[in-house]
Amino acid sequence: MLSRIWIALTSWLPGRRRNIEEWLAQLSSSQARERWEAAEALAPYSSQARVSEALVDVLGDVHPFVRWQAGQGLAQRQDDRTFSLLEGALASKNLHRRSAAADVLGKLGDKRATAALGKALDSHNAEVRCSAAEALAHLADPAALPALLKSFDDGDEHVRRAVVSAFGAVGGPEAIGALLKALEDTSAPVRASAVMALAKAAGPAAAVPLQSALSDPDTAVRWSAVRALSAVGDEATIALLQPMSGDETEIFGVSMAQVVQGAIQEIETRQKKQAAASHSP
Repeated sequence: MLSRIWIALTSWLPGRRRNIEEWLAQLSSSQARERWEAAEALAPYSSQARVSEALVDVLGDVHPFVRWQAGQGLAQRQDDRTFSLLEGALASKNLHRRSAAADVLGKLGDKRATAALGKALDSHNAEVRCSAAEALAHLADPAALPALLKSFDDGDEHVRRAVVSAFGAVGGPEAIGALLKALEDTSAPVRASAVMALAKAAGPAAAVPLQSALSDPDTAVRWSAVRALSAVGDEATIALLQPMSGDETEIFGVSMAQVVQGAIQEIETRQKKQAAASHSP
């Protein structure tokens, strides 16, 4: 306690710069703002073993901003030691640490984490499962497909939504088949994610199945369908979109009509470019 008080007092002296030991001590502050500040200051030194270990420990902090800042520092590292620390944190008893470690592993983009993240999908905690699925979406590793398919019917809609996004990143026939089923999920956010993921995974082949989403009862799903079709639709899609060009329902600050008109323009522009390319020598 006395050492922390001394650090707090001396840190404000003119020309005084805190050293690593002092920042490490500040990670134990009772004030979230000070812990966040220390995690930020330590990020440039995360190559040092004691700092990386401390930041992994901070991934279990009770405050989300502090956990995020520690994760930012760790995400800068691409070394085996940091990877091992994070992979080990996936087995931590601290659920915050497990979830945050999954987030960072996804940001690192190291496919060696695929197996461990796949196991994390079996966690009893929905937050951990969701973070693991989101991380697998970042990795886009086909090897994750069996674990993702197993989690396709997760009881938590946030987890299903993350799993659906991962399907879109992984791609392949099995993932596309799962996404087609997800278009009928009971959760509107899951259906909306499935729409965007299907367009990403299947490309132009997604145009026909996506057309059914244009009549979804949820506005956000219809909006997602229009946006997805703007990227993969063709002339037949334009005919289906035109009746919606007078829909003044607002979503995300713009009317559906504006979104539809923008989508039609994108499709027409793409069709013209493709036609010109096919006629060029």
